[in-house]
Amino acid sequence: TVNYEFDFAELISSTTLSDYDASFYVDLAGTFAQAFPFALDAYGYDDLFVQETRLVSRHDGPFEWVAGFFYYDKRRTVDFAYRSTPEYLAARRLTGLPNEYYQRFNSYTDQTEIAGFGEATFRFSDRFWITGGLRYGSTEVQSFTRGGGYNSNYLTAAFFNLQNFALTVTPINYAAGLKVKDDRLSWKGSVSWKPTDSLTTYATISTGFRTPVVNARAGLVSAINPNDIIIPDGAKSDSVTNYEFGLKGRWMNGDLTANIAAYYIDWKDIQVQANRVSDSIQFATNIGGAESYGLEYEIIARPVQGLSLAFNGSFNRAKVTDLSPIEAAISGAEPGTRLASPKFQGSGTLRYDFGIGEGKTAYAAVNVSHAGSFPNQFPNVPGNPNANSPTYDFTEAWTNVNLYAGAKLGVLDLGVYAENLFDDKSITYVHPEAFLDGRYARLRPRTIGVRANYRF
Repeated sequence: TVNYEFDFAELISSTTLSDYDASFYVDLAGTFAQAFPFALDAYGYDDLFVQETRLVSRHDGPFEWVAGFFYYDKRRTVDFAYRSTPEYLAARRLTGLPNEYYQRFNSYTDQTEIAGFGEATFRFSDRFWITGGLRYGSTEVQSFTRGGGYNSNYLTAAFFNLQNFALTVTPINYAAGLKVKDDRLSWKGSVSWKPTDSLTTYATISTGFRTPVVNARAGLVSAINPNDIIIPDGAKSDSVTNYEFGLKGRWMNGDLTANIAAYYIDWKDIQVQANRVSDSIQFATNIGGAESYGLEYEIIARPVQGLSLAFNGSFNRAKVTDLSPIEAAISGAEPGTRLASPKFQGSGTLRYDFGIGEGKTAYAAVNVSHAGSFPNQFPNVPGNPNANSPTYDFTEAWTNVNLYAGAKLGVLDLGVYAENLFDDKSITYVHPEAFLDGRYARLRPRTIGVRANYRF
């Protein structure tokens, strides 16, 4: 990061170079009810370069502004290796594969974005000001398959329980996927008013979009059922328009603060992850639209010396509102389907800080958090809208209680904690895909421990 101060503005330049490697091993045998070994070993590599440069005004007067430039370049490379087990191949006398991997290939996706942005605020007075912003961005995404890989008809042989079968191995050649380009103008407008010194109100309208998504296996026909969905090219950009009205208050010399906001979000051309029924291959696509509206709040109070109370939460309603029959068929959604978010979630914390002599302090706190139940996915089978998805389920509403206590003893901080005090075992997440046996995640069990921090 480089900063330079001119008389009229501050120049801020931020440059990021990043390498990221990851391994993804997953057992896919649940796709076919454990009928045969079926797994994926994938290795991913990200190379990222990001440059942002902006000027921020620093002159006196009612007019404030920001202007900047943004550039993003990323290559994600993935080695895909689908396998069985040598024991299964030997037991079925399936021959012709060089090893337990029945399909191997390497693909990479290049994504770039370049954008210019600016924001300006004009203060008519200390109590009233307006803000407007624009961002114009152009993005490009393309996926490639490197040559040298191979595929086989192993899945067909395993699915139909064939034995003494010589598998056909075919090479995977280089292929360039569809290049997807998009450019969009996003904007923001906001009006702020302070009716009193302790209260600020605002109203904002803003827009945004996500970059397109390409499917690395676009055009692929199912080896199990050729009549199933052909993997599409990808998903185009989706977009949102957000309407928000809020209040921010500060009273009693800061001992009481409160923020509350109401919002409505109009979401169009939703990017969704669909699954092909026959072989569980994932692909990205778009469906019509959804809306989300609700209320968010945050309250912090310090009624007496050392005692603080903090509450935050949100009420939300989110559902699909625009959906064609074709979109319903490929996604499994229905008009009115809830999106994967709780109708209410929030937390409250009560904390007391007190002195223990010689400049040392201690604290004790209790935190209670709650989240409502919500669906894990769309209710129907993608590609078969008349069938309820066997993986459709809801999380459980849960309430979690945590206790904390500790002391600052000069350079040493000591603390004890009991998290999930009542050992709640509620299900907090349900994986939407069939291939996993362990699809359900629960709250972490009751955990009791000690934390120490020493400052040199």
